[in-house]
Amino acid sequence: MSKKVTFIVNAETAGGANNGIVLGDFNQWNHEAGIPLKKQKDGSLKATAELAPGEYQYRYFLSDGRWVNDGNAHGYAHNGQYGIENCIIKVEAEIKQPAKTTKVEKTLPATKEVKTATKKPAEKKAVVEVPAKAAKKATAKAIPAKKAVETKPAAKKAVVAKPVAKKAAVKPIAEVKKTTKKGKK
Repeated sequence: MSKKVTFIVNAETAGGANNGIVLGDFNQWNHEAGIPLKKQKDGSLKATAELAPGEYQYRYFLSDGRWVNDGNAHGYAHNGQYGIENCIIKVEAEIKQPAKTTKVEKTLPATKEVKTATKKPAEKKAVVEVPAKAAKKATAKAIPAKKAVETKPAAKKAVVAKPVAKKAAVKPIAEVKKTTKKGKK
């Protein structure tokens, strides 16, 4: 698994160079495979690359033809062939740690069982619509209300409501005016 690495040449070291490349063991010191350094607003040069874990030697080759070292390298290795010091970077393998989880146990208070009396809704008067002629013939009949039983949890006694007789209201659909003719009713 590769790791993101950032290379920075500070503005003082970069001098008049507008860009450059990072060369090293990770790209076989190949100029065509060099990691491009881009000039930043502060005059520094910066590059980012993904590198596999390991230890690598590297150097910066700038656009003005100079080879420069990284002042913040992890170390330096002498290259006897060229009589120079190469920079060393150590890329550590990322250790993925499992996401931290916290197990929280919460004791909830015991719930109390509450018994409540339920009241039935009050009875309503029945409204019956009938034609006017039938209204005279309709007789009011008492409609008994249902018994409501209410219990109180503390006293545990039942209170019984007495049935109330309610009458049905008769509402004629239309009033019919009676007309009488002389001699006829």
